[in-house]
Amino acid sequence: MTGPGKDPCLREIAALRERVRYLEEVEKEFAALARALKDSEERYRFVVKEIRDGIFIAQDGRVKVANPSMTELVGFTAEELDAVPIADLVRPEDRERVLGRYREILSGADIKGALAFRALRKGGQEFQAEVRAVSITWEERPAALCLLRDVTRQAHLESRLQYARKMEAVGTLAGGIAHDFNNHLQGISGYIQLLMMRGDRDRTEQGWLLQIERSVQRAAALTKQLLIFSRREESRLEPLDLNEVVRQAQKTLARTIPESIATELRLAADLNPIDGDAVQLEHALFNLGINAKDAMPDGGKIVIGTRNVRLDEAFCRRHAGVKPGDYVELSFADTGRGMERETLERIFEPFYTTKSVGSGIGMGLAIVYAIVQSHHGIILCESRPASGTIFRILVPAGQREGAVPGKEARKKADYRGVETILLVDDEVDILDIGQNTLEQFGYTALMARSGEEAVETYARRGRDIDLVILDLGMPGMGGERCLQELLKMNPSVKVLIASGYAATQTVEAILRAGATGFMAKPYRLEDMLKKVREVLEGQGDEVPLGD
Repeated sequence: MTGPGKDPCLREIAALRERVRYLEEVEKEFAALARALKDSEERYRFVVKEIRDGIFIAQDGRVKVANPSMTELVGFTAEELDAVPIADLVRPEDRERVLGRYREILSGADIKGALAFRALRKGGQEFQAEVRAVSITWEERPAALCLLRDVTRQAHLESRLQYARKMEAVGTLAGGIAHDFNNHLQGISGYIQLLMMRGDRDRTEQGWLLQIERSVQRAAALTKQLLIFSRREESRLEPLDLNEVVRQAQKTLARTIPESIATELRLAADLNPIDGDAVQLEHALFNLGINAKDAMPDGGKIVIGTRNVRLDEAFCRRHAGVKPGDYVELSFADTGRGMERETLERIFEPFYTTKSVGSGIGMGLAIVYAIVQSHHGIILCESRPASGTIFRILVPAGQREGAVPGKEARKKADYRGVETILLVDDEVDILDIGQNTLEQFGYTALMARSGEEAVETYARRGRDIDLVILDLGMPGMGGERCLQELLKMNPSVKVLIASGYAATQTVEAILRAGATGFMAKPYRLEDMLKKVREVLEGQGDEVPLGD
């Protein structure tokens, strides 16, 4: 009898059992590997399905496989994408760059980084996109595994940041130039005034000096705009009722824009106050009005609106420069010809203009931009050709306590206007100085050297004339007779008397005769400008103005 270790059958049985155990171990390992693979596949599918970026496989110039985010991003279903060439998902101007990158990937090139381009959704809507891709083998043929990301908001914020930096740099340059230029202008103006005070020059030479001084003042007006743009001219912020500012600005605009352009106000009844500078805000509205007027040469409509708004986190993420909270919106819309996108991107740049030479220097909207910035707000613009333009200004709301009308703030600091004023005096120098001063503050000045010429001018242009500044002591038809003739033509005419005769009885008599106000010569030009504004706004006084 043989032992177990020597029995061939037993040896085979033992070996068989060992193999069974091995196979069981292999099966367990395979099952574990299968479970791991399944888990990995599920995780992969979850990631691909849930990721917000578009993931797709491109082959033969088409999208073969895409995750849900990709179909949502471009607006096509997975079935539709298979029939859409990749080129149709790219703006025509960018197609060569994108297809060139695609061909490089298919050739096996290892390209790092994203390619930025303008993509197209179903229907043709554009969005800013970035794509990253690697070469793979799909169904035994070369293909590209791609990740597409919508970066429109990021691109918008980067663009605004770059624009803000550019405007800040230009503003710094403009402010420095304006400051130095003003120093030179002050020297020129000072010497001119010294020459004019000598009194030993004939009228021709005096006229030349006045023309030089006028040019200096015009240059100074330009540097003032540069200082506003560079924000070196400090804003005087105080509680304001923006509705009142709009109403005052509308009065100014009404005297500037033609009758073919209608103006409508849509002002919120319970508007929050703001901390603002009424002078600058009226200036901004006036510039917007001029811009709208130029866009509507054949007439149209301007709509100015106000309302309370609350900006949320989502809005502030899309628009740099504002924080969540309560704001007041000022909208300014016109029905003009609108703007191309290229123009829209540059409208707030200083000295950028689409007008013909001599029709403007391109500072109007740049000043508006600077004023809004100084109020810690933002300005948005929407426009399309033939569809009009709307500007939206958003400034932080202030405290309700202590709000004051914008009109009062303006009176304390600003004597500007756009009215037409007739100056009547037999002294040419006084006419020249008056015309120069008024024009520098925005008015249109007409001149008459006698009462007769004043009556003749008013008969021809009375509809355009808002105020007459009349000297009493003139040869021929004196000031009192001229006043009577003007009142006959228009009982509502506004006449501001300027005279060296400041006796109380003379003043009272001339006011009773129908004059609106009185200035005693000599007067300071600032006092004249202040009196002009008061009379134009219906606040004639009953006492002499002067030293």
